[in-house]
Amino acid sequence: MPYMEPEKPKKKKKTASSRDIALDKLDFYSPPKPKGKKEDKIKGRPKNVFARFAEAAFPQKGDSAMEKTRKIILIFAIAIFAGTLIFLINQLVGMREGENLNHEIANIAGSPPATMDIDMSYQPFSTFGMSVEVLDETQEIDVTPLVNTPLNIDFNALKEVNSDTKAWIKITGTPLNNVIVGTDNDSYYIDHDFYGNESISGTIFSSRRNKWDGTDENIILYGHNMISGEFFGYLGHYVPKDTSKEPCAFYKVHPTLMIATPDGGSQTYKIFAGMLANTQEQYGEVFNYTTKTKFRDKDDFNNYILEIMDRSWFFTDVDLDYGDQLVTLSTCLWPLGKNVDTRWVLFARKVRPGESEYVDVSKAERNYYAKLFDYYYNVIGTQWYGSTWDRSKLLSY
Repeated sequence: MPYMEPEKPKKKKKTASSRDIALDKLDFYSPPKPKGKKEDKIKGRPKNVFARFAEAAFPQKGDSAMEKTRKIILIFAIAIFAGTLIFLINQLVGMREGENLNHEIANIAGSPPATMDIDMSYQPFSTFGMSVEVLDETQEIDVTPLVNTPLNIDFNALKEVNSDTKAWIKITGTPLNNVIVGTDNDSYYIDHDFYGNESISGTIFSSRRNKWDGTDENIILYGHNMISGEFFGYLGHYVPKDTSKEPCAFYKVHPTLMIATPDGGSQTYKIFAGMLANTQEQYGEVFNYTTKTKFRDKDDFNNYILEIMDRSWFFTDVDLDYGDQLVTLSTCLWPLGKNVDTRWVLFARKVRPGESEYVDVSKAERNYYAKLFDYYYNVIGTQWYGSTWDRSKLLSY
Protein backbone atom coordinates (compact mmCIF):
# COMPACT_ATOMS: atom_id res chain seq x y z
CA MET A 1 0.00 0.00 0.00
CA PRO A 2 1.57 3.22 -1.05
CA TYR A 3 2.57 5.54 1.64
CA MET A 4 0.09 8.31 2.27
CA GLU A 5 0.76 11.23 4.46
CA PRO A 6 -1.75 11.65 7.18
CA GLU A 7 -4.52 14.07 6.28
CA LYS A 8 -4.19 17.40 7.95
CA PRO A 9 -7.15 18.32 10.08
CA LYS A 10 -9.40 20.90 8.49
CA LYS A 11 -9.66 24.23 10.25
CA LYS A 12 -13.08 24.87 11.59
CA LYS A 13 -14.79 28.09 10.63
CA LYS A 14 -15.46 30.27 13.58
CA THR A 15 -19.08 30.79 14.29
CA ALA A 16 -20.58 33.79 15.99
CA SER A 17 -20.42 31.97 19.28
CA SER A 18 -16.78 31.03 18.86
CA ARG A 19 -15.95 34.66 18.02
CA ASP A 20 -17.72 35.79 21.12
CA ILE A 21 -15.66 33.38 23.17
CA ALA A 22 -12.47 34.72 21.61
CA LEU A 23 -13.20 38.34 22.38
CA ASP A 24 -10.88 38.30 25.34
CA LYS A 25 -8.04 37.28 23.01
CA LEU A 26 -8.81 40.10 20.56
CA ASP A 27 -8.29 37.63 17.72
CA PHE A 28 -10.32 39.82 15.39
CA TYR A 29 -8.36 43.00 16.08
CA SER A 30 -5.65 44.28 13.79
CA PRO A 31 -3.93 47.56 14.69
CA PRO A 32 -4.37 50.41 12.19
CA LYS A 33 -1.52 51.19 9.94
CA PRO A 34 0.06 54.51 10.68
CA LYS A 35 -0.91 57.15 8.16
CA GLY A 36 1.85 58.95 6.44
CA LYS A 37 2.05 62.72 6.85
CA LYS A 38 1.20 64.89 3.93
CA GLU A 39 4.30 66.20 2.29
CA ASP A 40 4.73 69.84 1.46
CA LYS A 41 5.23 69.69 -2.29
CA ILE A 42 7.23 72.89 -2.22
CA LYS A 43 9.52 72.35 0.72
CA GLY A 44 9.41 68.58 0.95
CA ARG A 45 8.54 68.46 4.60
CA PRO A 46 5.39 67.53 6.54
CA LYS A 47 2.73 70.25 6.88
CA ASN A 48 1.29 71.05 10.25
CA VAL A 49 -2.07 72.70 10.84
CA PHE A 50 -0.65 76.21 11.11
CA ALA A 51 1.37 75.86 7.94
CA ARG A 52 -1.66 74.69 5.98
CA PHE A 53 -3.75 77.56 7.43
CA ALA A 54 -1.07 80.12 6.54
CA GLU A 55 -0.90 78.80 2.99
CA ALA A 56 -4.68 78.94 2.64
CA ALA A 57 -5.14 82.33 4.30
CA PHE A 58 -2.10 84.40 3.34
CA PRO A 59 -1.06 85.35 -0.19
CA GLN A 60 1.62 83.08 -1.64
CA LYS A 61 4.18 83.70 -4.35
CA GLY A 62 2.42 81.59 -6.93
CA ASP A 63 -1.13 82.84 -6.25
CA SER A 64 -3.09 84.61 -8.96
CA ALA A 65 -4.20 88.22 -8.45
CA MET A 66 -7.78 87.10 -7.75
CA GLU A 67 -6.59 84.52 -5.21
CA LYS A 68 -4.45 87.13 -3.43
CA THR A 69 -7.43 89.51 -3.28
CA ARG A 70 -9.62 86.77 -1.83
CA LYS A 71 -7.06 86.00 0.87
CA ILE A 72 -6.63 89.67 1.81
CA ILE A 73 -10.41 90.01 2.22
CA LEU A 74 -10.41 86.85 4.36
CA ILE A 75 -7.66 88.26 6.59
CA PHE A 76 -9.63 91.48 7.13
CA ALA A 77 -12.79 89.51 7.91
CA ILE A 78 -10.96 87.36 10.47
CA ALA A 79 -9.41 90.45 12.06
CA ILE A 80 -12.80 92.19 12.33
CA PHE A 81 -14.41 89.08 13.81
CA ALA A 82 -11.62 88.68 16.36
CA GLY A 83 -11.75 92.36 17.29
CA THR A 84 -15.53 92.26 17.69
CA LEU A 85 -15.34 89.13 19.81
CA ILE A 86 -12.70 90.67 22.09
CA PHE A 87 -14.77 93.87 22.36
CA LEU A 88 -17.93 91.95 23.31
CA ILE A 89 -16.08 89.89 25.90
CA ASN A 90 -14.62 93.06 27.43
CA GLN A 91 -18.08 94.64 27.45
CA LEU A 92 -19.65 91.66 29.20
CA VAL A 93 -16.85 91.45 31.75
CA GLY A 94 -17.06 95.21 32.33
CA MET A 95 -20.83 95.10 32.79
CA ARG A 96 -20.56 92.27 35.29
CA GLU A 97 -17.91 94.20 37.22
CA GLY A 98 -20.10 97.31 37.11
CA GLU A 99 -23.08 95.40 38.47
CA ASN A 100 -21.04 93.99 41.34
CA LEU A 101 -19.61 97.44 42.05
CA ASN A 102 -23.09 98.98 42.19
CA HIS A 103 -24.18 96.40 44.75
CA GLU A 104 -21.07 97.15 46.80
CA ILE A 105 -21.73 100.91 46.74
CA ALA A 106 -25.40 100.38 47.60
CA ASN A 107 -24.39 98.41 50.67
CA ILE A 108 -21.98 101.18 51.70
CA ALA A 109 -24.82 103.71 51.33
CA GLY A 110 -27.27 101.57 53.28
CA SER A 111 -29.63 101.12 50.31
CA PRO A 112 -29.24 97.47 49.27
CA PRO A 113 -30.80 96.28 45.97
CA ALA A 114 -34.47 95.30 46.23
CA THR A 115 -36.57 92.63 44.52
CA MET A 116 -37.61 93.48 40.95
CA ASP A 117 -40.42 92.29 38.72
CA ILE A 118 -39.66 93.70 35.26
CA ASP A 119 -40.23 92.37 31.75
CA MET A 120 -36.59 92.16 30.68
CA SER A 121 -37.56 91.08 27.16
CA TYR A 122 -39.13 94.43 26.27
CA GLN A 123 -37.25 96.28 23.54
CA PRO A 124 -38.22 99.98 23.36
CA PHE A 125 -39.24 101.15 19.88
CA SER A 126 -39.34 97.51 18.68
CA THR A 127 -42.48 98.37 16.67
CA PHE A 128 -40.84 101.49 15.26
CA GLY A 129 -42.42 102.48 11.94
CA MET A 130 -44.91 99.59 12.00
CA SER A 131 -48.64 99.55 12.26
CA VAL A 132 -49.31 97.27 15.22
CA GLU A 133 -52.24 95.58 16.86
CA VAL A 134 -52.68 94.77 20.52
CA LEU A 135 -51.51 91.19 21.01
CA ASP A 136 -53.99 90.20 23.71
CA GLU A 137 -56.97 92.35 24.68
CA THR A 138 -57.91 89.90 27.46
CA GLN A 139 -54.49 89.98 29.14
CA GLU A 140 -54.68 91.05 32.78
CA ILE A 141 -52.02 93.66 33.60
CA ASP A 142 -51.45 94.85 37.14
CA VAL A 143 -50.73 98.59 37.04
CA THR A 144 -50.85 99.27 40.76
CA PRO A 145 -48.18 101.88 41.57
CA LEU A 146 -45.37 100.65 43.81
CA VAL A 147 -45.05 102.32 47.19
CA ASN A 148 -41.81 104.15 47.97
CA THR A 149 -39.83 103.74 51.16
CA PRO A 150 -37.96 106.98 52.00
CA LEU A 151 -34.22 106.81 51.41
CA ASN A 152 -31.85 106.86 54.39
CA ILE A 153 -28.43 107.18 52.81
CA ASP A 154 -25.11 107.18 54.65
CA PHE A 155 -23.52 110.09 52.80
CA ASN A 156 -20.58 110.26 55.18
CA ALA A 157 -19.52 106.76 54.17
CA LEU A 158 -19.96 107.59 50.48
CA LYS A 159 -17.95 110.82 50.73
CA GLU A 160 -15.13 108.96 52.41
CA VAL A 161 -14.84 106.95 49.19
CA ASN A 162 -15.51 109.82 46.75
CA SER A 163 -15.83 113.48 47.64
CA ASP A 164 -17.71 114.12 44.37
CA THR A 165 -20.80 112.47 45.91
CA LYS A 166 -23.86 114.74 45.48
CA ALA A 167 -26.98 112.62 45.91
CA TRP A 168 -28.64 109.22 45.60
CA ILE A 169 -31.36 108.24 43.11
CA LYS A 170 -33.81 105.35 43.15
CA ILE A 171 -36.85 104.16 41.19
CA THR A 172 -38.64 101.61 43.33
CA GLY A 173 -38.88 98.15 41.77
CA THR A 174 -36.07 98.74 39.24
CA PRO A 175 -32.26 98.35 39.35
CA LEU A 176 -31.90 102.16 39.44
CA ASN A 177 -30.52 102.56 42.95
CA ASN A 178 -27.33 104.55 42.55
CA VAL A 179 -25.09 107.30 43.79
CA ILE A 180 -24.96 110.58 41.86
CA VAL A 181 -21.64 112.36 41.46
CA GLY A 182 -20.90 115.81 40.13
CA THR A 183 -17.86 117.79 38.97
CA ASP A 184 -17.10 120.65 36.58
CA ASN A 185 -16.25 118.04 33.91
CA ASP A 186 -19.12 116.52 31.90
CA SER A 187 -17.00 113.74 30.42
CA TYR A 188 -14.95 112.22 33.26
CA TYR A 189 -17.63 109.97 34.75
CA ILE A 190 -18.76 108.73 31.35
CA ASP A 191 -15.96 106.17 31.56
CA HIS A 192 -14.89 106.20 35.23
CA ASP A 193 -16.56 104.42 38.12
CA PHE A 194 -17.26 105.70 41.62
CA TYR A 195 -13.74 104.73 42.72
CA GLY A 196 -12.14 106.67 39.87
CA ASN A 197 -11.20 103.58 37.88
CA GLU A 198 -11.72 103.40 34.12
CA SER A 199 -15.02 101.65 33.39
CA ILE A 200 -17.29 101.11 30.39
CA SER A 201 -20.26 101.54 32.72
CA GLY A 202 -19.21 104.89 34.11
CA THR A 203 -21.28 106.46 36.90
CA ILE A 204 -24.46 108.52 37.04
CA PHE A 205 -23.39 112.18 37.10
CA SER A 206 -25.01 115.60 37.07
CA SER A 207 -24.42 118.45 34.65
CA ARG A 208 -21.44 120.67 35.39
CA ARG A 209 -23.96 123.54 35.45
CA ASN A 210 -25.68 122.14 38.54
CA LYS A 211 -24.49 123.66 41.83
CA TRP A 212 -26.25 121.40 44.37
CA ASP A 213 -26.59 124.40 46.68
CA GLY A 214 -30.38 124.65 46.65
CA THR A 215 -30.49 127.07 43.70
CA ASP A 216 -30.82 124.48 40.91
CA GLU A 217 -34.23 124.72 39.24
CA ASN A 218 -33.54 121.71 37.04
CA ILE A 219 -31.06 118.96 37.95
CA ILE A 220 -29.80 117.24 34.78
CA LEU A 221 -28.50 113.67 35.19
CA TYR A 222 -26.66 111.45 32.71
CA GLY A 223 -26.22 107.67 32.86
CA HIS A 224 -25.44 104.80 30.52
CA ASN A 225 -28.20 102.61 29.10
CA MET A 226 -26.64 99.30 30.16
CA ILE A 227 -27.81 95.97 28.71
CA SER A 228 -27.60 94.54 32.23
CA GLY A 229 -30.23 97.07 33.36
CA GLU A 230 -27.79 98.92 35.61
CA PHE A 231 -27.82 102.71 35.88
CA PHE A 232 -30.32 104.08 33.29
CA GLY A 233 -30.78 100.72 31.58
CA TYR A 234 -34.51 100.56 32.33
CA LEU A 235 -35.47 104.15 31.52
CA GLY A 236 -36.36 102.95 28.01
CA HIS A 237 -39.19 100.91 29.55
CA TYR A 238 -41.06 104.21 29.90
CA VAL A 239 -41.37 104.20 26.11
CA PRO A 240 -45.01 103.13 25.59
CA LYS A 241 -45.47 99.51 24.53
CA ASP A 242 -47.91 99.73 21.64
CA THR A 243 -48.56 95.97 21.47
CA SER A 244 -50.04 96.01 24.97
CA LYS A 245 -53.54 97.03 25.95
CA GLU A 246 -51.75 99.09 28.61
CA PRO A 247 -49.08 100.95 26.59
CA CYS A 248 -48.09 103.02 29.63
CA ALA A 249 -48.05 100.10 32.08
CA PHE A 250 -44.43 100.64 33.14
CA TYR A 251 -45.10 104.29 33.90
CA LYS A 252 -48.24 103.40 35.84
CA VAL A 253 -46.33 101.01 38.08
CA HIS A 254 -43.33 103.38 38.47
CA PRO A 255 -44.76 106.95 38.28
CA THR A 256 -42.25 108.46 40.71
CA LEU A 257 -38.56 108.48 41.56
CA MET A 258 -36.69 109.43 44.72
CA ILE A 259 -33.60 111.58 45.19
CA ALA A 260 -31.83 111.99 48.50
CA THR A 261 -29.20 114.65 49.28
CA PRO A 262 -26.99 115.17 52.35
CA ASP A 263 -28.85 118.36 53.33
CA GLY A 264 -32.34 117.82 51.92
CA GLY A 265 -33.10 114.26 52.95
CA SER A 266 -35.27 112.00 50.79
CA GLN A 267 -37.50 113.73 48.22
CA THR A 268 -40.03 112.23 45.80
CA TYR A 269 -40.41 113.42 42.19
CA LYS A 270 -43.41 112.79 39.93
CA ILE A 271 -42.51 111.74 36.38
CA PHE A 272 -44.52 113.73 33.84
CA ALA A 273 -42.90 113.28 30.39
CA GLY A 274 -40.53 111.23 28.25
CA MET A 275 -39.12 112.25 24.85
CA LEU A 276 -36.86 111.02 22.06
CA ALA A 277 -34.34 113.81 21.48
CA ASN A 278 -32.17 114.35 18.42
CA THR A 279 -28.59 115.54 19.05
CA GLN A 280 -27.36 116.16 15.48
CA GLU A 281 -28.46 119.15 13.40
CA GLN A 282 -27.99 117.21 10.15
CA TYR A 283 -31.06 115.14 11.10
CA GLY A 284 -33.31 118.03 12.03
CA GLU A 285 -34.17 120.16 15.03
CA VAL A 286 -32.08 119.68 18.17
CA PHE A 287 -34.07 120.35 21.33
CA ASN A 288 -31.49 121.73 23.77
CA TYR A 289 -32.48 120.28 27.14
CA THR A 290 -28.89 119.93 28.39
CA THR A 291 -28.28 123.56 29.41
CA LYS A 292 -31.54 124.46 31.12
CA THR A 293 -30.72 124.37 34.83
CA LYS A 294 -32.34 127.75 35.56
CA PHE A 295 -35.24 129.78 34.11
CA ARG A 296 -35.18 133.51 33.47
CA ASP A 297 -38.81 134.02 34.44
CA LYS A 298 -42.26 132.45 34.38
CA ASP A 299 -42.59 132.70 30.60
CA ASP A 300 -39.25 130.97 30.11
CA PHE A 301 -40.40 128.14 32.39
CA ASN A 302 -43.81 127.86 30.71
CA ASN A 303 -42.35 127.78 27.21
CA TYR A 304 -39.86 125.11 28.23
CA ILE A 305 -42.62 122.89 29.68
CA LEU A 306 -44.77 123.34 26.56
CA GLU A 307 -41.84 122.28 24.36
CA ILE A 308 -41.32 119.19 26.51
CA MET A 309 -44.97 118.18 26.50
CA ASP A 310 -45.26 118.57 22.71
CA ARG A 311 -42.44 115.99 22.44
CA SER A 312 -43.56 113.63 25.20
CA TRP A 313 -44.58 110.10 24.20
CA PHE A 314 -47.08 109.97 27.06
CA PHE A 315 -49.25 112.33 29.08
CA THR A 316 -49.94 112.08 32.81
CA ASP A 317 -52.13 113.64 35.50
CA VAL A 318 -49.14 115.51 36.96
CA ASP A 319 -49.58 119.30 36.89
CA LEU A 320 -46.74 121.83 36.74
CA ASP A 321 -46.18 125.31 38.07
CA TYR A 322 -43.50 127.96 37.87
CA GLY A 323 -41.22 127.39 40.86
CA ASP A 324 -41.36 123.60 40.69
CA GLN A 325 -37.95 121.96 40.89
CA LEU A 326 -37.37 119.64 37.94
CA VAL A 327 -35.07 116.69 37.38
CA THR A 328 -34.03 115.45 33.94
CA LEU A 329 -32.68 111.95 33.25
CA SER A 330 -30.87 111.44 29.95
CA THR A 331 -29.54 108.22 28.37
CA CYS A 332 -28.62 106.87 24.93
CA LEU A 333 -31.30 105.07 22.91
CA TRP A 334 -30.99 104.55 19.16
CA PRO A 335 -34.23 103.39 17.46
CA LEU A 336 -32.98 104.81 14.15
CA GLY A 337 -29.54 103.18 14.43
CA LYS A 338 -26.36 104.38 16.13
CA ASN A 339 -25.56 106.77 13.27
CA VAL A 340 -28.55 108.85 14.36
CA ASP A 341 -27.40 109.74 17.87
CA THR A 342 -30.63 110.10 19.85
CA ARG A 343 -31.42 110.23 23.59
CA TRP A 344 -34.35 109.04 25.64
CA VAL A 345 -35.07 111.72 28.25
CA LEU A 346 -37.37 111.54 31.28
CA PHE A 347 -38.67 114.60 33.14
CA ALA A 348 -40.02 114.76 36.70
CA ARG A 349 -40.88 117.45 39.22
CA LYS A 350 -40.44 117.44 42.98
CA VAL A 351 -43.47 116.86 45.20
CA ARG A 352 -44.43 120.23 46.65
CA PRO A 353 -44.55 120.91 50.41
CA GLY A 354 -47.77 119.47 51.80
CA GLU A 355 -48.60 117.68 48.51
CA SER A 356 -49.35 113.96 48.40
CA GLU A 357 -47.00 111.65 46.51
CA TYR A 358 -50.05 110.00 44.95
CA VAL A 359 -50.35 110.02 41.16
CA ASP A 360 -53.63 109.09 39.46
CA VAL A 361 -52.07 106.75 36.92
CA SER A 362 -55.45 105.83 35.44
CA LYS A 363 -55.27 109.13 33.53
CA ALA A 364 -51.90 108.38 31.93
CA GLU A 365 -52.17 107.91 28.18
CA ARG A 366 -50.06 107.37 25.09
CA ASN A 367 -49.39 110.46 22.95
CA TYR A 368 -49.41 109.29 19.34
CA TYR A 369 -48.54 112.76 18.05
CA ALA A 370 -45.25 113.50 19.80
CA LYS A 371 -43.18 116.17 18.08
CA LEU A 372 -39.97 114.73 16.61
CA PHE A 373 -37.43 115.75 13.94
CA ASP A 374 -37.01 115.71 10.16
CA TYR A 375 -35.12 112.45 9.76
CA TYR A 376 -37.67 110.59 11.87
CA TYR A 377 -40.52 111.92 9.77
CA ASN A 378 -38.69 110.98 6.56
CA VAL A 379 -38.32 107.38 7.75
CA ILE A 380 -41.88 107.06 9.01
CA GLY A 381 -43.46 109.11 6.27
CA THR A 382 -45.50 111.40 8.47
CA GLN A 383 -45.37 114.83 10.12
CA TRP A 384 -46.24 116.63 13.34
CA TYR A 385 -49.92 117.54 13.57
CA GLY A 386 -49.70 120.08 16.37
CA SER A 387 -49.87 120.22 20.15
CA THR A 388 -52.39 117.95 21.88
CA TRP A 389 -51.40 118.34 25.56
CA ASP A 390 -53.96 119.73 28.00
CA ARG A 391 -52.43 123.09 28.87
CA SER A 392 -54.60 123.46 31.93
CA LYS A 393 -52.05 121.15 33.58
CA LEU A 394 -49.57 124.03 33.40
CA LEU A 395 -50.88 126.08 36.33
CA SER A 396 -48.65 129.08 35.65
CA TYR A 397 -49.62 129.34 31.97
